[in-house]
Amino acid sequence: MALHNIFNGWFKTMSTTHPKIVIVGGSLAGLTLALACAVRGISVVIVERSSQRKHGGDSLTIDPDALAATVGYDPRNQPILSVVPAYRPLTTWSALYSWLYAHAVNTSNIIIEENKNVNSVENFGEQAKIIFSDGTVSIVDAVIGADGYQSIVRRAIAPDEPFATYAGYLVWRGLVDEQKLKRPVSWPSNGGLWIDLVKGYRLVAAVLPGENGSIEIGQRQITFAWFDINQKTLLRETKCLTEDGYIVKTLAKGMIDKDVRNKLVKLVPQLWPEIWAEAVRVGLLSDNVVSGAPICEYKPKRLAYGALAIIGDAAHVISPMTGRGFATGVDDAMLLANMLAHRQENEPISSIFSEYNALRLPFIQALVTHSKHLSANYVNYADSN
Repeated sequence: MALHNIFNGWFKTMSTTHPKIVIVGGSLAGLTLALACAVRGISVVIVERSSQRKHGGDSLTIDPDALAATVGYDPRNQPILSVVPAYRPLTTWSALYSWLYAHAVNTSNIIIEENKNVNSVENFGEQAKIIFSDGTVSIVDAVIGADGYQSIVRRAIAPDEPFATYAGYLVWRGLVDEQKLKRPVSWPSNGGLWIDLVKGYRLVAAVLPGENGSIEIGQRQITFAWFDINQKTLLRETKCLTEDGYIVKTLAKGMIDKDVRNKLVKLVPQLWPEIWAEAVRVGLLSDNVVSGAPICEYKPKRLAYGALAIIGDAAHVISPMTGRGFATGVDDAMLLANMLAHRQENEPISSIFSEYNALRLPFIQALVTHSKHLSANYVNYADSN
C-alpha cells in the first residue's frame, strides 16, 4: 500500500511548535477538542466522513462557563448560542453544532477535511498511521478519536472490547416545531424538563429555542424522549442489536416503519399528559422527525495506546439519564488540550496520552458505573410495571 502523507501541505501552513495531530470525527466532541487545541496554539486537522453533519441528537444541556473556558468563545456573546434555562441551559444539537462549526471554520489553525472516511488507524512506533477508505495512508504524530460510539480509533486502542453494549432500553426521540401544533405548549421557556414515569415507560420533554433561536411562545421547538424497554425484538430484526448484545446502529429518522409508529401513537393518550401528547403524536406521525436510539454503554479499560487517544462518546458511552454526555466530552477536551499545550519539546506524544489515560480513566469508569446503575434501576422499574 502506497504511503501518502496527505496532511503535510496543510501542516506546513500551520504552527510547527506542536505535533501533527489529526482528530477523527467532526461532530460535537471533535469540534470542541479542535477549538480547545487551537485556542492554546495547537494546530489540528479534523477528518470527517460527512459534509457538515445534518443530524444528531435533539436536545442537550450545556455549561456555558465550562464551554467558554474550553473552546475560547463564550456562548453568551455574539454569535449567541440560543438556550432555554433549566437546571442547566438547554439547547438543540443542531444549534450547538452550528455554533461550534462556525467558530472552527474561521480558526486559522484548524483544517476541516470533510467527506474523507477513515478505514482504520494503527499505532506506528511513536506516531500513528491512518488508512483511508480510498486507499491513501498517512503517518502523523497523533490521532485522537472523537468518532462516536462506534469509534474506529477505539477499535485500535481496545481491540478486545471495541463495542458498546445494550443498556436494555430504547429512546424514541423527536423535535417538533411548535407552529405545527394546534395550540402552543403551555410550558414556560424557563420551566426546565418534564419527567414522567407511567406504566414502565418514561417521558422527558421540554421546550427549546426555535430554529431561528426564538423562545417566544408559538415559535419554539418541542423535544421529547420516550424511554421504552419493549423493543428488543425490533432492534434485533433491524440489525441494530447483535446476538452478543452490542449496539451497532440506530433507527435513524425516516427509517422507522409506519406500523411501529402507529402502535406508539395509540399508546400516547394512555400514557402522556395533554401538555405533551400532541407534540409526541405529531412527531410520531411525521415521516422524518422521530428516531429510535437504543441506549448503550461503554466502560473503557483504556483511553489511549501509544500515539492514539479517544474522547467523548468514542471513549465513554453513558445513559442520557446522567445528563453528562456532552459535558464529559468537554471535560475530556479541556484536559487533553491543556496537556498537549504544556508538552515539552521532543517529549513523546505517547507519554502525554499515557498521562491523560492515568488522570482521566478513574473518573470515566466511575461515571459509566453510575450510568449502568441508573439504567438497571430504570429497567427493573419498567419490568415491574
